[in-house]
Amino acid sequence: MEIIKVNQKRGHGNEVFHIEILYPGVALGLQDTGFYTIGRIDHASFRPPGLVPMHPHRDDEILSYMRSGQQIHKDTAGNQEHINSTYMMLMNAGSGVSHEEIAEGEVEMLQIFMRPYKNGLQPMVQFHQFEETYSIDHWRLVAGNAGDAPLKLRVGTNIFDVRLSTGTRISLPVAGTEAHHLLYCFNGTVTAEGRQLQKGDSLIFNNEHVAITAEAESDLILFQIDAQTGYSVTGMFSGNQFL
Repeated sequence: MEIIKVNQKRGHGNEVFHIEILYPGVALGLQDTGFYTIGRIDHASFRPPGLVPMHPHRDDEILSYMRSGQQIHKDTAGNQEHINSTYMMLMNAGSGVSHEEIAEGEVEMLQIFMRPYKNGLQPMVQFHQFEETYSIDHWRLVAGNAGDAPLKLRVGTNIFDVRLSTGTRISLPVAGTEAHHLLYCFNGTVTAEGRQLQKGDSLIFNNEHVAITAEAESDLILFQIDAQTGYSVTGMFSGNQFL
């Protein structure tokens, strides 16, 4: 079990657009900037008149996990959408897609760069309307390769979220015996097996029997990774930056 503290991230940007970049493999001292199927996780703040101009992605699976605010998304697949905390987007870049983002409000989000199982796949851009912003005290499947995933990842990983009420204790969703986990604390304070996580911290572990307790109202994102499935390490943003 390894904890990655928020101060191990790399900051970039300005007062209009700022990201704290988590390269989990760097924090763990690996020869890969990522961790299995997770390339990097950007914790971003974005406000008007912010514009991220049109730019390309290739062989990245990119989940825009918004918790507040709204932005306009445009892409070369012909989409123009207003995305927010209940209307989320997943770009399966495959052989190539470009996009731009325009802030319409005070955005706080994760931009999650996952690794596809192979390169050169058909580009896709998906959107899904969730009923609620938060899933209170139970895990919600947001994206993954499971059949019932609202947003489909072409990678052996499922991504869950939960808002835990103060004092609530929760176990992990059932996973296979070869599952690896990364737990990200978006807000609040939780403990897991005696380890405390606060906003921006992560915990990496293999044991699916870990229980998590909220010391304050907390928002968590959980990555369940099938360690037996293959993945590409050469994506434009998700790939191993040491190569």
